[in-house]
Amino acid sequence: MRFSILLSVFLSLATTSFSNRTQFSHDRDLPPLKLAAADLDTILRKTQSLIAAANGPSGEQGFGRESVKLGVRGNEIEIPHFSLASSVAFPKEIFRFSYTYHRPDKPISSVTIDLGDSSRRVSVNGEAADQVEAISKVLESDLRRHSTVIGGAKFRRVAGACLLVTLMMSLLVSSTYCWNTRRYSALGMPICSALGLLLVLLVPWNTLLPGFAL
Repeated sequence: MRFSILLSVFLSLATTSFSNRTQFSHDRDLPPLKLAAADLDTILRKTQSLIAAANGPSGEQGFGRESVKLGVRGNEIEIPHFSLASSVAFPKEIFRFSYTYHRPDKPISSVTIDLGDSSRRVSVNGEAADQVEAISKVLESDLRRHSTVIGGAKFRRVAGACLLVTLMMSLLVSSTYCWNTRRYSALGMPICSALGLLLVLLVPWNTLLPGFAL
């Protein structure tokens, strides 16, 4: 009897402890983005301010782990501490940037801003559901101000497929027309279609229409 009572008390305490440590998560996907390093710096500073407001002053929240990752010419460079975008020497443009904050057992335990060509996402986790949602909403709103209408891997795939089909049909029809009618003055149509196909296939559209550019 005593053992069963103790077991019930232990399970009750364990359940209460677990419920008090419930983690809430909020992920927000973003459209294609293009922004300057100074604009991203402003968002990163604001992110730090929001985290500090939720977790308390730096003396109370301890030291959270922060890191920044950059994608430069196909390589990923990781900086194991907080770093502003404008303070990092990189080429004219980069097409991947990631910021991560991690501090367990706090109202806001982690924040991730992951910006790339194929996807762009803001992820916030923590024990305070209202603050998790509020921070993720603010970050999404700030980043969406720098959204662009076209760009990204999905857009390029759809647009590229449509262009390829259109140009191939144009090349086939115009070539057949010139061959059957022997009107060589119309050769400009298949030539333009062939040039268009070469442009679609050879131009580096991933750098001209990226999903993210800094």
